Amino acid sequence: MKSRRKFLQHAGVGLAASTQLGWLAGRAHAALTDDYRALVCILLAGGADSNNILVPLEDNAYSAYASARADLALPQNVLLPLAGTTNAEFGIHPQLPELQSLYDSGNLAFMANIGPLAQPTSRADFDAGNVPLPLGLFSHSDQIAVWQTAAAGQRITTGFGGRLADRVASQLPPGPVSMNISYSGTNLFQTGEQVSSYAIDVTDGVRTLAGYQDPGNEVFSEAVDALLQLEYADPFRRTYAEKLRNAADTSTNLNAVLASAPQLNTTFSDGELSSALSRVAQLMSVRDVLGAKRQTFFITIGGWDHHDEVLNNMARMLPDISRGLGEFYEATNELGLQNNVVTFTISDFGRTLTSNGRGSDHGWGGHNLVMGGSVSGGSIYGSYPDLTLGSELDLGRGRLLPTTSVDEFYAELALWFGIDASDLPTVLPNIESFYALNSDTLPLGFLPS
Repeated sequence: MKSRRKFLQHAGVGLAASTQLGWLAGRAHAALTDDYRALVCILLAGGADSNNILVPLEDNAYSAYASARADLALPQNVLLPLAGTTNAEFGIHPQLPELQSLYDSGNLAFMANIGPLAQPTSRADFDAGNVPLPLGLFSHSDQIAVWQTAAAGQRITTGFGGRLADRVASQLPPGPVSMNISYSGTNLFQTGEQVSSYAIDVTDGVRTLAGYQDPGNEVFSEAVDALLQLEYADPFRRTYAEKLRNAADTSTNLNAVLASAPQLNTTFSDGELSSALSRVAQLMSVRDVLGAKRQTFFITIGGWDHHDEVLNNMARMLPDISRGLGEFYEATNELGLQNNVVTFTISDFGRTLTSNGRGSDHGWGGHNLVMGGSVSGGSIYGSYPDLTLGSELDLGRGRLLPTTSVDEFYAELALWFGIDASDLPTVLPNIESFYALNSDTLPLGFLPS
């Protein structure tokens, strides 16, 4: 093991390129391996107030918005109008100019009033209490978990990205690093039965065991190698040794490959999201050396629980989101991957339309975005809600009952990623409550396969 690792350190790219042949040997299932596809999930943790991200511009609809939002309403004349192909009667927050450009160029779309649902639910169903509801409705911890598991009516230990990777991994040759890459540590979204996430630090990159294989530290490295090669009778020690050995090997291999990553011309700013997405782009640039045909990436951007100072906080935080997404799309274009990468946002929940006095509280349905060259952008999917307080979807204080389920959204992502419609229930256990598997149309239509 020691000599192998030293050879890796000295050979670097040469070894990575040669071992690629082994990773790709005997590959099958051409439908999955003919191209590269990646999903990038950005969690806006805390419950972003998306009512001020996507706003109606038409006078009557804007009046309802302004009346409901009161002191939280954005002036109509500062909103950035969305042209695109449809829905020209909407605008977005003034701090999102890059998103306006992406939308108008057809590379970004919005999902309106989306949220977790245990089954299709009407206002009458909700009032009568005769349908199951998402567990822990309006709770941060519960709803952030439901968005990651896509199992609104039950508590499970695997996430959508993990189950998707489980299903796809069985049809692909093994690679030197997990299909699921996290820039936010361990997460539920990417946890599967067989596939878990490999965490990379945004600031420090691929982390290694402190001191291991450092110059002048050969005695320590040899001791670690010896310990990791022992056969342990105790299952816990054996499992720990295996995981540590795999982590050490992966970090060594990955650092060697990343050392050869091409320098991108795209300039990333120093915001939190931009920094994370620059790391994603770097890893995508060496996808061929890694033999990667399918990947998921997970990033968490926290701080969106704005019970106070919604206007000021969002004006401060949204520019990083807009710049980061704009820069990342430019990078995928530079890599020739704009049609192979789909980026989307999720959040705990939408928030109340009404103000609690400069802030908003926990809600249900909200709006998210999806970006990529394959996205049928310049459109708003789902049903944008009537924002009049007391409307059919208002459950009180402007908490909106979702009209599009997370399951439908994820199903379309999964189909684009390469699984068959008949396999959707293995990835989304509740999908048949919302989508007929034998349908000749897509669940929502934003992402043609």
